[in-house]
Amino acid sequence: MLRVLRVVVNSFALVVLTVLGVVTLQFNPLLALIFFLSALDQFEDVYYYVYGKRLVPRHLMPLDIVFESILVLVGVGMFTLSLIYYYYFSTWFFRAMLPLSLLIVYSAVEDVVEWFKPGVAPTTKHAVTRGVHLGEEVREEEEFRFIRRRH
Repeated sequence: MLRVLRVVVNSFALVVLTVLGVVTLQFNPLLALIFFLSALDQFEDVYYYVYGKRLVPRHLMPLDIVFESILVLVGVGMFTLSLIYYYYFSTWFFRAMLPLSLLIVYSAVEDVVEWFKPGVAPTTKHAVTRGVHLGEEVREEEEFRFIRRRH
């Protein structure tokens, strides 16, 4: 369930960054390029949460951190604007922007922290097999391993 939430939040961030890139393309092409590259990074995050594989190699990690930092700034901006306009326009849109902006910031920070974790990320297929002991049967389904104990 948490992976589905991450996919939804990162997909929404992808759309927001793409719209920001299109809007800023006219008056600041460099900023639009940064927004588009950050949107591409969000697509990579969605791909990772769906398929469990990274598209960005490990040596490009500093770029991922820069793009996630841009997403943090966009999320903080969304939060600030939704707070400012919350009392003027109390519609469902601004009420939904508050928690969604916090989820976007959390997702970006979590992606940066995940790069610095030692070992394997918890959503990959190899992390589940660490606790396998003798007497347990391991079966594979959809490239993920599940442990079934014998009774």
